[in-house]
Amino acid sequence: MKKFILPVLVIMLVIVLAIIIFKSPLLKQANAGLQVNSIPQASVYLDNKEVGKTPYEEAKLTSGEKTVKLVLSTIQWEAKVKLNNGTVAVVSYEFGADLDQSTGEIITLEPSTNKKSSSLTVVSQPDSSVVKVDGETKGFTPVLIENLSTGQHEIVVSAPDFKDRTITTKFFGGFKTMINVKLASAAEGQLTPTPEPSGPLTPTPTSGKIGKATPTPSTTLRASPTPTGKTTPTPLPKPYVKILDTPTGWLRVRMEPSLTASEAARVNPGEQYSLLDQQTGWYQISYDTNKEGWISSQYAQKFE
Repeated sequence: MKKFILPVLVIMLVIVLAIIIFKSPLLKQANAGLQVNSIPQASVYLDNKEVGKTPYEEAKLTSGEKTVKLVLSTIQWEAKVKLNNGTVAVVSYEFGADLDQSTGEIITLEPSTNKKSSSLTVVSQPDSSVVKVDGETKGFTPVLIENLSTGQHEIVVSAPDFKDRTITTKFFGGFKTMINVKLASAAEGQLTPTPEPSGPLTPTPTSGKIGKATPTPSTTLRASPTPTGKTTPTPLPKPYVKILDTPTGWLRVRMEPSLTASEAARVNPGEQYSLLDQQTGWYQISYDTNKEGWISSQYAQKFE
């Protein structure tokens, strides 16, 4: 009889230990949160699955790197966002006529051993942008700024030929703040919509709680040059391109296949132009009287 009691006691002990271990708070980790905001409203995809429209928020996600994609008409923007347990990552994006003229940032938090202050890392597109914190210049991106006081701070990122980006967010002791900023081109004559006062959002280190919106200063609507594109009622000899719809109702023609190249003209949706050459993301067209320029291939359909 005794030889059967010992195995039974061992089994019961294993079961009790398993229950204790799996119920231990040390193994319970808070979920990761994500908040996505855009101007104007756009469809949100998480790891290539449509999850709703902006403003979007989810407080019960697993940690790790996720792909966030925003889709507005013919414009698609996506980025990798690292989610950390016990924090909320925030994505804010403002659409322009194309990706070149769009702007936004990704704000994430990572745990730190310093409980009394915070640090800030800023990377940007383009590189070597100037970073100011509360009006004080801190360096050029990519930059690490340490020993920041907790509480709200204003970060301004700027670069020549690009529009400044102002981000107001809250810093927490025991956390490192990471900001990835994309600046919009500031080419002369650019039409910039005035954003709604929803602004970039503030991440929090509290699981399941989404930070409140912080208003962003309004931008100014500036005059635009008259479109110079020429409508072609019948298809051109191939190869040619047809201009697609854009959020602003026109598409910028640039002197070179570059986001920072100067504007040569503007063309309108539905117009057709002879295709002269192409590079990744760009089509070279002939417009007006044998003038040549480059347009984003995102807003043109090629026929050949």
